[in-house]
Amino acid sequence: MSTRADAERPVPSPASRGGRERQPGRRRRHRWRHLFLPLVLAAASLVAAPGTASAAVPDRFVIEGSGFGHGVGMPQYGAYEMSRRGHSAAGILAHYYQGTVAKRVNTKALIDVQVYGPDPYSYASYGDSGATRVTVRGGGWRLRAGERTVAFGPAGTLNVSTAKGDVLVRTPDGVLHRHDQLVLQWAGTPYYKPGASPATASVKGAHGSYRSGRLLLSASEGVPNIVNRLRLNTDYLYGVAEMPSSWGSAGGQQALRAQAVVARSYAVLETGQRKAVCRCHVVDDIRDQQFSGWKKASGDGSTYWRKAVSSTARTLTRASVLTYGGRPVAAHYYSSSGGSSRYGWRSARSEDVWSSAVPYERSETDPYSKAAPGNGMVRWERALSQARAQQLFGLDRVASIRVTDRYSSGQVKRLVATSPSGATRSISGKADQIRSRVGVKTSAGNVPSSWFTSIRPG
Repeated sequence: MSTRADAERPVPSPASRGGRERQPGRRRRHRWRHLFLPLVLAAASLVAAPGTASAAVPDRFVIEGSGFGHGVGMPQYGAYEMSRRGHSAAGILAHYYQGTVAKRVNTKALIDVQVYGPDPYSYASYGDSGATRVTVRGGGWRLRAGERTVAFGPAGTLNVSTAKGDVLVRTPDGVLHRHDQLVLQWAGTPYYKPGASPATASVKGAHGSYRSGRLLLSASEGVPNIVNRLRLNTDYLYGVAEMPSSWGSAGGQQALRAQAVVARSYAVLETGQRKAVCRCHVVDDIRDQQFSGWKKASGDGSTYWRKAVSSTARTLTRASVLTYGGRPVAAHYYSSSGGSSRYGWRSARSEDVWSSAVPYERSETDPYSKAAPGNGMVRWERALSQARAQQLFGLDRVASIRVTDRYSSGQVKRLVATSPSGATRSISGKADQIRSRVGVKTSAGNVPSSWFTSIRPG
């Protein structure tokens, strides 16, 4: 919901599909794909303004801004600071999601998480390709086809590939097993030697390791498709790496509880329909939610996160989610709001960032993100070269760029560039469209948010 640089730093998601957003990174991005609209390149008025013919043309521009992420829903740094000031998880959620209530509902027991395979969302540059391997450490394993065990052994590595719609698994003894689907189980789980010392499994090309559940192996679009099937309300949530567990030791336990509720809410809604391409409910990155399994569940401060998850779950099939009008909802979240002295610090309305007006995702005051310790995005800068500015606005030369219109959150709505002769061109659109369009032209290839404070020659 979301950034993909560091699973232990809250940052943005392509999160237009549901949960969260984080820094760009690895191989994948986030959700609510149906909310995006094409960026509007506003009509250019190429009328020279008097007195500008000799305007200087800088080699580059510096964009100064604040905040990190799309800006819709709950800012994680804001939640952290609210928790530090004594607000409850319920209070945090009520502040950032207008008119919602956290309540217990019945859920499915299991969730299927794709950890390797083709992209079910058709995003460019996402998904995996080619053969991979699964390594089991710390205990034994067995491979099953239906109700039959076809192989077993001690800790080791299994190579996984595909051929003509089947999945091929070569076990450590060199034997090749070919089936339409295989299930890999490992010691210490309810499925294989439950009393044994727990083993862990990892998949080359995935970013997690897995102690819980089992791996379903199949072929999809000529690629190995590997899905971790595990308990939704506990084991899956324990492995969702969207907020630093260590915040619990610094007054942030209620923020962790709020995060557990919104992460579960998203997952519960996604279990309503399986995706045919991946034979899964969700994927393991910010296209849905960042899931690193045992790596998160056993990492620094993990006891605080596990406690937050457990305290919001009554049973394996009944737990707390965010509701609006009595029904579970998918709630967006992101790293940090931005702002300025003129507009203050605020979250954004959903329709200003994407297109649909979501009644519980309104623009709310957020002085908390700015005050939260460790928030490195209170102020940021990005460089935009003269050549890239010309490409962005379609002018031969660009003398200045200014923000001429903003949304109620303070996010950019319209930018106007002026040439030395006074000709102007503008771009306008939804806040996340502006962010994407401008970001790709910067030297960093991105901008953290669409809260631009100023754009100056640099």
